[in-house]
Amino acid sequence: MTYRTILVDDEMPICDELEYLFQAHQDFTVVAKFNVAQKALDYLASHPCDLVLLDIHMPGLNGLEFARCVGELKLPVFVVFVTAYEKYAVDAFSTPAIGYITKPVSQLALTRTLVKVKGLLDAVRRQSAPELPDAPAAADRTDSGDKLTVSRDGKLYPVTKSEITLAYVRNKEVFVRTGKGDFYAQLTLQEMAAFLDGPPFLQVHRQYIVNLDCVEEIVPWFNGAYLLHLKGQDDMNIPISRNHLQEVRRRLGFR
Repeated sequence: MTYRTILVDDEMPICDELEYLFQAHQDFTVVAKFNVAQKALDYLASHPCDLVLLDIHMPGLNGLEFARCVGELKLPVFVVFVTAYEKYAVDAFSTPAIGYITKPVSQLALTRTLVKVKGLLDAVRRQSAPELPDAPAAADRTDSGDKLTVSRDGKLYPVTKSEITLAYVRNKEVFVRTGKGDFYAQLTLQEMAAFLDGPPFLQVHRQYIVNLDCVEEIVPWFNGAYLLHLKGQDDMNIPISRNHLQEVRRRLGFR
């Protein structure tokens, strides 16, 4: 499954450069490029797309106005700004846009944004998909709703929920840990909690979501608090916050 993408910039060479960077992301297909925002908006009215990357500072209809039109028309497309003008950042997030990349665009910056976009698009598609009759279980069947694409060193990696032992916040960014190491996830912890909703996962702290099947030790700390140690991960002491302690006790069966 691919995601239809259009690029909008009054300088067409920038669209061409972005299209080149998109070649590293097989999940996304650039279906059109425009150097006039109004033409891109007209195109969206009759050609459903998943993602728009556009400049802000453009003659005629600018990027901010474009994004607001998308919201007013309720067009089902995600908008990400690509601009050299950081001064527009505050105004950008008063629109329905979900991302903001500064020029010149690096492959890493694009990758981080597309990881977030793909997670949001996958969530939307799961919510809108019709319910189907139960299919016979298969040992090697993997539900696409259990997959998340994360990144490391500019490369994308699909992981399944069962591979994740921990999700955590570091320097205001969210990472997941698997048996292959730590990976960057362009999601908020709230979005990650929605993805990891239900057993065996549990948010035990405002910065940690844990796969409880991976807990090896529950270590008493001070003032009635506890730390969790995960199997084979001696580098991480995971605190249990007081407002999560009761549910952790219930799920792990200790007093």
